[in-house]
Amino acid sequence: MKLLGIDLSWASVEQSGLSHERSHWYSDSGGPDLKRLLDTLPIDNSDSVIDLGCGKGGAMLTLARYPFSCVDGVEISEQLAQTAVRNLARRKITNSRVFCADATDFLDLDTYTYIYMYNPFPERVTKSVLNNIRASLLRSGRTITLIYKNPIFDRLLLEYGLKKLLQTEQQHADCPPFGVYFANSTTIRAHSAELQHFVRSSVDLEAKQEETCDI
Repeated sequence: MKLLGIDLSWASVEQSGLSHERSHWYSDSGGPDLKRLLDTLPIDNSDSVIDLGCGKGGAMLTLARYPFSCVDGVEISEQLAQTAVRNLARRKITNSRVFCADATDFLDLDTYTYIYMYNPFPERVTKSVLNNIRASLLRSGRTITLIYKNPIFDRLLLEYGLKKLLQTEQQHADCPPFGVYFANSTTIRAHSAELQHFVRSSVDLEAKQEETCDI
């Protein structure tokens, strides 16, 4: 890629001018492993995708090979976002935008049917992003597919009402697995109802136990 003027080199949190409390280091997650997964998914020109924590845009370059109507990215580091814009321009990709923003503040998610993440955030930020995704689904009523490479917060996605479709096996040492999830307003509402029922049941159980102790 360097011969084409494309910069997808690794960048530490410090090199990106970021904080470990908000971000992880950047590493390119595009290429053959992502392509192998995308080849199995039903993508057409009615779909659009956003890469949350897109870094230098490596995954976006691979996503742009598929018939998405748009391939957008969100990146908090101005330095990395500018590199992503240059990389996309050098590959003459015109159906993409890179938003320089904190993903927790980026709420304009309603038009996307696919979301991509390469473990870009610590747990606290991931929770905020998942809240934004839930709110978007409840507003729009659509179904999304979320592709999560190196899904170390898999449990969070399940806790927030996403359903797991599959997880790939680790192909080699440098390629963590991908998790693929889906959600829509129906699954989110059903999950919320289950949580409310669980909370009510727990409260009722505690009350009965207190009554027994009083006796």
